[in-house]
Amino acid sequence: MPDTTPAIERPRLCRLALQVDTDALRAVVWSTVEDSSMVTFSLPLDPTLPGHKALEEAVYAAPVLLSDFAGVDVLVRTNAYTVLPAGYSDDAFRTAADYCRLTVSDDAPSADDTELRRDTVDALGIDLAWTLPAHTARFLARTFRNPAVHSHIAPLMRYFGRKSILGNSGKVYAHFSGQGASASTDVIAFGTDGRLACAFTHPTPSPSDALYYIMAAMKHAGLDPETDEVLLCGDASARDTMMPLLRRYAAYVMPVIFPSAALRAGREAFNAPFPLVILPLCE
Repeated sequence: MPDTTPAIERPRLCRLALQVDTDALRAVVWSTVEDSSMVTFSLPLDPTLPGHKALEEAVYAAPVLLSDFAGVDVLVRTNAYTVLPAGYSDDAFRTAADYCRLTVSDDAPSADDTELRRDTVDALGIDLAWTLPAHTARFLARTFRNPAVHSHIAPLMRYFGRKSILGNSGKVYAHFSGQGASASTDVIAFGTDGRLACAFTHPTPSPSDALYYIMAAMKHAGLDPETDEVLLCGDASARDTMMPLLRRYAAYVMPVIFPSAALRAGREAFNAPFPLVILPLCE
């Protein structure tokens, strides 16, 4: 695979953020000292290889990723997570994860093959329990300098959790990722009191799948389709498809307002995965 990634000057003054998807590794680099400096690119993952091997090949095919950056963040797209009240002991945390069968998957058939992770969302008073295949975790740890590794849903929950307290209406946020067979939707719903009602990620290969999950979240949260809000972000084509479809069933369907603070890094932020764009805004 030829290296077509851009060169990065003075990487020690830049941050690197990666999102590991099922089909691609998506990268965002921006300067910590200069505005309008964001660079984005995507590397396909070989579907014929095990997940960690495909990731290794993609990273080694782009030497720029191995530069000595000021900081490295890695988000892993996964639906293998659950929401727990904050403060569980480690033993109780693992028991809950085992009960939800998070520690066993096709890519990690035994608990010894996984690492159990905890992402804390202070504003919502919750912890996210999620798992990462152990060989993927080891590769990230030995390849990047002190990478901060999180589930992709964590920054979305932090960002939208802060927004949910504004106004008196309940809100359902839907973030679209990928297209076709690889498409998935993250849904996060908040009640009229601003409290988290549910959060989940599901494959949505068709618009009707996304419609079902969004409306199911609205019902679960006890929201009123006539007065409460549905807010969409992520893949632009999915947003454009879902907007008129959802408006048949809910009165207030709108795009999420793109954060103006993220545009300091440049208009390339519009092309970056939304969880990577909002990552520095959640710190």
